[in-house]
Parts: sequence; structure tokens; C-alpha cells
Amino acid sequence: MNLISHIENTLGKVDQGWTVKSGRGSVQVLCFKNKPYDGVVTYVTLGLSDTALSMPKGREVRQELVFTAYEGFSAEEIASFMLSFCDYILARKQALLRGDVIGPSASLIPGVAVNSVYASIPVIFDDAFATYNGSFPHTVMVWLVPLLEDEAEFVKANGWGCFEDILERKDPDLMELNRVSIVAL
Repeated sequence: MNLISHIENTLGKVDQGWTVKSGRGSVQVLCFKNKPYDGVVTYVTLGLSDTALSMPKGREVRQELVFTAYEGFSAEEIASFMLSFCDYILARKQALLRGDVIGPSASLIPGVAVNSVYASIPVIFDDAFATYNGSFPHTVMVWLVPLLEDEAEFVKANGWGCFEDILERKDPDLMELNRVSIVAL
């Protein structure tokens, strides 16, 4: 099974895609409508995993990024954000680790409140989706959870374990890019 088959086993057939070629290679963003829920669009990169990324203790991993949002948000702008984010990852050559926070910065896409991302396991999908074993090193799917500025600062100050406890307790709508914060600083 190749990587695209692995992705489609969970998300179904690709609805739309975007490609950017840069000096660091070619990366696509694939769009899957009504996944994992009706009215939600899942975006997955393809090609980021062509490059092995560094991890602590001399280890390496391959990664693809996953992002989910309601279909009312601009697919083109989300794809653009993801392609730019891939370029950032490729430039730094380091894997995103569980609990990593990137940001805060400008809004992820114009007109939304979220301005940071949190690297997580894609727990909203089947467990088998999280890792593609057909590459060496394995390819890990990293769910980019959109965060608000105070949430990003909370994770940095208190750690990802504490933040995930709050996520479980409050069960926010992580597909809503204009949601209210779940932390009080």
C-alpha cells in the first residue's frame, strides 16, 4: 500500500488538491469533504514525507500534516497556509513533536481568530491512520490543532499534558476557527 492509499483508506477519495513546487521539493494539499464529520473538511499534505525530519537523540521520522475545519472557511486559504507551513518545516528540518506549539503569529488564514497550531495525534480518526508503516522511517500523521493566542501561551507555560486534560474536560469544537478560548489566563 502506498501513502495515498493509506490516506484514502481513512478519508475516502480526494475531492480537491493544490500543489506548490519550491527549492525544497513538491508538496500537495489534499482536500476531503465531510471527513471526519458532515460539514467538516480535512486537509492532508502529501510530499512533506519525502524528507526525513530530525528528532531528539539522533532519530528521524517522516511526517504529513492534517488540518480540519468547517467547510465555510476558505479551502484555498487553508491550503495556502498548509503549504507555507510545510515550507517552514522543511526549512528547519525538524519534526513536529506531540505538544509542540508554533505561534502565536498572524491569523492562520485571513479573518479567523486562531493564530497558532498545536501538534497532536489525529485522535479524531481511526488509530490506523496515525502512522504509515510503508516508509522508512515511518510516516506519522500530525494533526495541527488550531489555537488561540492565550491557549498557545498556556501550553508553553503549563505543558501539553495539562492542556490535553483541559481539551478532554471542555471538549471544544476544534473545527471552528473562530471559537472562544478554553483557558483563562
